[in-house]
Parts: sequence; C-alpha cells; structure tokens
Amino acid sequence: MKPPEHITIDDVSQIAGVSKTTVSRYLNQKYEHMSEKTKDKIKKVIEELEFRPNLIARNLKAQKTGLIGVIVSDVANPVTVHLIKGIIDHCTKEGYQVITASSDEEMAREKEYILSMVDRQVEGLIISVVDYNKFDLLQTLSKKGVKIVLADRTISQPVLDTVTTNNYEMTKSTIKALYAMGFEAVALFSSDLLRSNVRLHRHDAFIEASKHHVSDSHTLTYLFTHDMEGEYRKALTEFINNHPGQRIAAFASTPMALQNLLSAAQDLGISIPEDIGVCGYDNLPWTKLVYGGISVIEQPFYEVGVESAKMLISRIRGESDDSPAYLELKSQLILRNSTN
Repeated sequence: MKPPEHITIDDVSQIAGVSKTTVSRYLNQKYEHMSEKTKDKIKKVIEELEFRPNLIARNLKAQKTGLIGVIVSDVANPVTVHLIKGIIDHCTKEGYQVITASSDEEMAREKEYILSMVDRQVEGLIISVVDYNKFDLLQTLSKKGVKIVLADRTISQPVLDTVTTNNYEMTKSTIKALYAMGFEAVALFSSDLLRSNVRLHRHDAFIEASKHHVSDSHTLTYLFTHDMEGEYRKALTEFINNHPGQRIAAFASTPMALQNLLSAAQDLGISIPEDIGVCGYDNLPWTKLVYGGISVIEQPFYEVGVESAKMLISRIRGESDDSPAYLELKSQLILRNSTN
C-alpha cells in the first residue's frame, strides 16, 4: 500500500467504487443527493488509507494564511521555552502567527502534528525532530513545496534547512578544557544515542577529545537507555572505583543526564567537587544553586529560535536559493564551583 502522503483522490474513488467527483463532493461536505451508504463507504476508505485530502494541494495554491507551525520534541524541557519564544518573537515581528505542538518524543505523534498543520495551511514548519534517521515524510513534503526548517536537532543527511548549535566543537573543547584543568580522567554520562543526532555528535566529540588522554576512551563512556537513577549510581560507583586517588570529572551530555548524575552523587554521599568534578548541558536556573554552582555549556536557544524563524520566512518569501541552508550558532562554557 502507498504511504499516506502519496494517496490521491483517484485511489479513494477506485477502492470505494465511486467517481472522483463523488469523492470530491464528500470532501467538500456537499452531501446533497448522496446516500448514507456512499458516505459511509467513502469515509471508511479514507480512514483505512489515512488519506489527507488537503495535505499538499492547499500549499500549492500559494494561499497566504500567515500561520507557521512549530513542533518541538518536548515542551516540558525548560530550554525549549527559549526556543519557542525566539520563534514567536520574530514571527510576530514579521506579521506571522505561530501554532505550537509537542511530540513528546513520539514519532507517530510528530507525524500526526506535521500532517495536521499542513492541512491547516501553515505557510511553513519549524521542527525539532524526534528521530534523526526517520525523515522521509519531511523530505517528501519539502520536495512538494512545504517550507521546513529544523531547529536544534539535525538529521543524518543535509537535505533540509537547519539551525543548530556547535555541539561537536563545544563538547570537544570542553573535554579538552577539563583535562587542561588537571582532571586525570573524564567520563561521559549520556542519554540514549539511538534517535538524537545532537547526542551522537556530543558522544563522538567526547571520544575524539578523550583519546589524547586515555588509552581507550570508550571505557569512560556510560550510556543510559531509560535514564534510570539506579543505573547512574552503578556507573558512577564504577567510575570512581576504577580511578582511586585520581582527580576525576563526569560530563553529562544532556540536562536529564546531568540531573540524574547529581541525584546519584547525592544518594551515594559523593562530594562535588571534592570527590568528583561535574560539568554538563544546559544552563538551567537550578544549575546555579546546587553545589555552589554547576559548570555548564550554555546554548543560545532563543537565538536558535529567532534564526530558525528568519530562515523559514526567507524561504516563504522566496528570498533564498534552492540549496539547503545550515547555520550553527556558538555555545559557551560557564565554569563554576563543580569543576574547581
């Protein structure tokens, strides 16, 4: 069976055994002289095929709605608020309204929101993707004229406009800085790499930076599929026991990893920075308040939002060339007591 985005009125009419005109009348809610049996038959076929009647057609008519759709991976993430605010501020300034949705890291929900927003005739989409390897739908929509910009999270191929931060460069320079500060071993504590290109870039940067200081940097890498605090306690205990008498540090590549790492240290009675140094992403408000301040990498999420909106509106207005644009904004390392 064809994927939903390739289903046409022809497909619906053939399977339902009615004319295209009848299907068109049904879609436009012109039910005069249409039996309930025919309506039910068309409705059933549309549901089975997941047919979206206005998916591409409305966009191709170039109707201006002044709407921009924004889909983030987790609206509960504090840094996401800054991303959305940057988008809204610039879109409002340029006369556009923003519709927002959160996929909650679920592929099916992300797809539904994408299709729903295109159905609502948004003039473009800004998306923080759930899975960097699954972008067939986005590429298909882009080829058919839907304007799309990826914000923060990238995909595995440079085929769509993207605004992100210098994750690889920043992580690599931070690990080098920790070793330069006198730490003899630095371990990576990371959430699952399976879906996020951002986490993968940070992981690869850690491996690259660490190999100049240890014989096998992979032995200092701890990956957590479910972000369970028990797993963090086990990993932290192992890391400390493997480096007795050494000055060591833990680097958390996501805010959740940082939170779980600190919680594990507290449960184990580990002192920071006396027993272990700690550094991570992102500069959340609470990082200033615990252990005399946690050293963090601060990402310019508001600016990512603004630049994503600028890039999309430029596409909408036909001011950009055909090649995908890629913009990488610079983050900064903020050193605090946790790495003293």
